[in-house]
Amino acid sequence: MTPNNRYSSIFKALTAITLAAITTVTQALPDDRTQRISVGSESMSADRANNLVVYSDNVVITQGSLQIRADRVEVYFTASDEISRVIAVGRPAHFQQKILESEEPVKAHAERIEYVISSEELQLTGQAYIDRDGNTLTAEKIDYDLATEQMSARSQPGKGRVEMIWKPESTGAGEPAETEAETGTTTDQ
Repeated sequence: MTPNNRYSSIFKALTAITLAAITTVTQALPDDRTQRISVGSESMSADRANNLVVYSDNVVITQGSLQIRADRVEVYFTASDEISRVIAVGRPAHFQQKILESEEPVKAHAERIEYVISSEELQLTGQAYIDRDGNTLTAEKIDYDLATEQMSARSQPGKGRVEMIWKPESTGAGEPAETEAETGTTTDQ
């Protein structure tokens, strides 16, 4: 494969993973936003003076097809009681949500997941991982700017690499168009 073809394949894969991850947040099942939010944990503390609620130990949050599981979840509010950001921490913290009823849910995990509502930024830090229908992206840190639909992934200096693995697309004849491709080295999941 020539260098230009290799970079073209890498760019196509990065674009597919980026769009899949962005789609996760922006095109969730329409019913999810109208469902009630359920939070379960072994302990909870609220600090009204600092507009913060902390859920600890075996935290599970669900809203429709959305599910977040973590060891600890911090929910920050504005002065007008609107959620401003959510931080989920775990070994790892997990996120999953269906986009279409007929598809498998998009799954992500990282040691720390932060979503800043006002700027529409999603940050996965510490062994970050995303799986959308078998297409995966792994890095030490993955950032999404959902407003501009930009994404970046970084490895930890001197440790590991950014890795993308995607399923081949099927040709009309039922055979894969390409073989599985990856960039970087294999990392532990």
